[in-house]
Formats: sequence, structure tokens, C-alpha cells
Amino acid sequence: MKNQGFTPHHFNIIQGLKNKIYLRPIILKNGGGFTLIELLIYIAIVGTILVLMTGFFWNIALGYIKENSYQELQQNGRFALMKMEQEIKKARGIIAPMPGSTANNLSLEMANPSLNPTIFDLNEGKLRITQGTNPFYELTTDRVVVGNLQFTNLSYTETPGTVRIEMVLSHLNPGGLIEYQASINLTTTVSLFEGGASP
Repeated sequence: MKNQGFTPHHFNIIQGLKNKIYLRPIILKNGGGFTLIELLIYIAIVGTILVLMTGFFWNIALGYIKENSYQELQQNGRFALMKMEQEIKKARGIIAPMPGSTANNLSLEMANPSLNPTIFDLNEGKLRITQGTNPFYELTTDRVVVGNLQFTNLSYTETPGTVRIEMVLSHLNPGGLIEYQASINLTTTVSLFEGGASP
């Protein structure tokens, strides 16, 4: 059989097949795209999820800040009580307040004359100690406010002396932000050693 080669008739057949395969429009049975209502529903769902996630992470951040605020108060309170207990136990006697009385400052007679008197008091919301003629130094940081400081002399006659300490520590919060609204109450009782510590 003789090969006749590629004829215009063959070209027309191939071209027709190409048109049928590639140029035929594809029509979806159910239509294409989104309706306006579907789009609004999707936007509402995504917006709700974003709002919930933002609120969740914001609450975590606020909780972390509040936890740090309480930790700072506790650290300040522990240090202040430890320092006061150390000095009270080294004292020979309580100068003020008098037995059975309560005051917002404590004055101690120390075994070391150069530390007489040792005084604990408040200055602009900060707990401080002054020993003898030495300059005072603060026992709490700038971010902590000490309030309701009370020293009660619980001493009985013929005893070295006993002092009850009460105070409230609050976190500094000039802006009134809820995450910094933290306060703790501290109470302890300390007894002096017989004769005080050696100078």
C-alpha cells in the first residue's frame, strides 16, 4: 500500500479534535464560586475564631503579668520580714512602742552601741531601716507599696520582749490596670534573745 503522507484532510481532522478537547467550555453542574451569603458566613466564622484566639492569648498574658506581680510582692515581703527578724533578735530591748501598745514604727535598743537606735518605719510607702547615725536604706523596691504597717509590743515583765509585725504589700499601679492589682497581708511574731546579740 502506498503511503500518501500528511494531507490537508488529515490536518482538518486533527484541528477539529483539538477544538473539541481544549476549547470546549467546562460547565459545573452545581454552578461555580460563592454566593454573598456563603461569603458572609465564612467571614463571620473566621472572625469569631480570631476573636476567641486573641482573647485566649490575651488572658494568658494578663495572667503571667499578675503572677509576676504577686511574686514580686512575696519576694519583697520575705526579705523585709527576714531583715526585721534578724535585727529584733539581736536587740537588747524594745524602746517603742511600749508594752501593750501598737505603733507604725519600731525602735530597738541594740547590743552594738553604734547601731542605737535601730528604727523601722515607712516613708512614702517604702519600708526602711535606720541604724544609729547611719543613713537609712529601703527594704522594699519602687514597685511595691507598703501600707498598714503596725508593730505591737507583746512583751511581758521579766521577758526579753516580743513584737508582732503586720503589714500590707501592694503592687504599684498608677494606671489602675487589672493585671497589676495585687496585694498580700503579712503577719509574724518575733521574740528577742536574752541579752541580745553580742556587739
